[in-house]
Amino acid sequence: MITRFEDLSNELLYEIFDYFDICYIYETFSYLNNRFHHLIHYSSLPLNLSFSLMSKTTFEYRCKYIVLPNIHRILSIHLSNLLLIDYFFTSCTFDYLFTRLESFTLSNVKSENLISILTNLAFLPRLFSLNVTCIDKIRSRSFIYYLIISLPVLKYCQLYIDIWNEDFDYLIPNNRYSSLEYLTIGTKCSLNELCELLIYTPQLKRLSCTLSASNNSLNEISQIPVCLNTIHLQLEDISFDEFQWLISSFSLQLQVLSVSTQGDIEFLDAHRWQQFISCQMPVLKKFYFQYQTMISGLLVTPEYYYDLMKEFNSSFWHEKQWFFTYQHYKSNDGDSWITFYSTKPYRWSRYDFHEVINQHHETGLNLADEVNFYNYQTLAQYPIQFTQTTRLNFSQGDITQNPLFISDLTHLFCPSKITELIISNEKFRFEHLLLLLHEFPNIQFLTIPQNILYLSLPQTDTNRLIINKNKIMKVTILNQCTLEDIQILLRWCPNLQSLDIEVQKENLQLIIYFLLSKNTKQIHRNRLPLSLNFKNISFWKQEYNDCISCRNKKNFNSSIFSIPCNHHLSLLCCRNINYKMIEKFRIMINKEKLLNDYAIEYLDEDMYLWW
Repeated sequence: MITRFEDLSNELLYEIFDYFDICYIYETFSYLNNRFHHLIHYSSLPLNLSFSLMSKTTFEYRCKYIVLPNIHRILSIHLSNLLLIDYFFTSCTFDYLFTRLESFTLSNVKSENLISILTNLAFLPRLFSLNVTCIDKIRSRSFIYYLIISLPVLKYCQLYIDIWNEDFDYLIPNNRYSSLEYLTIGTKCSLNELCELLIYTPQLKRLSCTLSASNNSLNEISQIPVCLNTIHLQLEDISFDEFQWLISSFSLQLQVLSVSTQGDIEFLDAHRWQQFISCQMPVLKKFYFQYQTMISGLLVTPEYYYDLMKEFNSSFWHEKQWFFTYQHYKSNDGDSWITFYSTKPYRWSRYDFHEVINQHHETGLNLADEVNFYNYQTLAQYPIQFTQTTRLNFSQGDITQNPLFISDLTHLFCPSKITELIISNEKFRFEHLLLLLHEFPNIQFLTIPQNILYLSLPQTDTNRLIINKNKIMKVTILNQCTLEDIQILLRWCPNLQSLDIEVQKENLQLIIYFLLSKNTKQIHRNRLPLSLNFKNISFWKQEYNDCISCRNKKNFNSSIFSIPCNHHLSLLCCRNINYKMIEKFRIMINKEKLLNDYAIEYLDEDMYLWW
């Protein structure tokens, strides 16, 4: 008996829909027949919405036909792109009608809009989780803290908000205390700032933050969160004495402690740690520690640090199953560094491969999200598996030292989990990049230097280079690029939706015209609008098509560099430009009718264009 998809039960269909983006479900099945229309439009099942890389037209459509009619069903919202966020809040008013909204994420929101957004969030009766990342700096976080503390049922909060001035303005007195249980401050805050926050978060269970010393005198913590049992601290310019003063306030209840620091050598005193933990942390179960220092001068030798680190190998640490290792390595500029860290498992978000001088090897699983490469040797025999890594960063090092390093990478990582690739090492070549994309087929976010877009072998024809299909949606080019660079990029990134570039002033207007010209259907060689006067510029000999399907209809081989297409491109960021250029671009876009509907923004010397 043959069963068709539409013969499945409603319950089974709903389970299948859970694996797909709800917007695609709406747009694919909603008008298939009356049954699917009713299942989708009249269901009471919650919606989880995520909006990031998409065109302005698509987002406007989804706001009108998916978001607004289903406000009462929305369980979570994730918004990225500052212009998209602006449009969302002009289209939707956050009030009590969002009766089921529990989780809200804002990535790259403008600081000038943040206060009004947080004020409106107070009307949401079930907002338990909030994640905010500001794209620019603000003058003070004190009022932001006040608004967050005022949210009635908030349990989980992550903040990534940089400030211009490190001096802390004390919180506005608040009669109510926050319901927060999990708090992460991803950017640097002072000890006084943290102490003030702890007064208003009596139910806090888990705290994660980056701490710095302040010029002000330390204030006693007048009210200690009695449930606080997990602390993750990244310390900057904090001495062991200051750290001990802070932790002693609630050390008796701590079960998990994570500390990462530099500088103060007292942090490498194993006996002091042992006494501190034995006397003041009786219920501590997990201890994660990382210490980094640069070895300079002749007074403190590497052997001195080796002796200190050996003290963490005593029976006290072994009985608790807390194990440590270290790397002594040389940075690219010749400085000598030592990193001492806990293992089994590795709990830090980043792991670095260096040119190691001395090292105690570790084995097993590593849970780092990001791995940075400063050296490419001995990867094949490396005894660690990186099971959770999603981002690879190639910062420095000579890749010719190990020609097979790319194939070695597949033994260390789960290829399907790698979604972001960052290459700042200008010794990389296009051939290496294509091999990486072949080994890691799910790369969606790519950062590269401009020079990587050219082959190392001049006799090879870039235009005929055969490549595999990729899923790249966002590209950032680190240094100044040209029109030719962008044309090459478009040839092998047919799914590109977002482009972040920096170009010379005299070429910027032409490049923007080129990128937006998909609405003019085609451009013949040397055929430029009268409003632009550029010399010695030539486009591709083939006609420029506005859609990747045009290539398929003409039977072009999609695996070969043929026609540059930016059909999906809808977000452009141009870095380091003069604000006076914005009006020139606006005039050009309107005069040449390049876009019908678009938004443009200038922020911190960067221009953002969304259409």
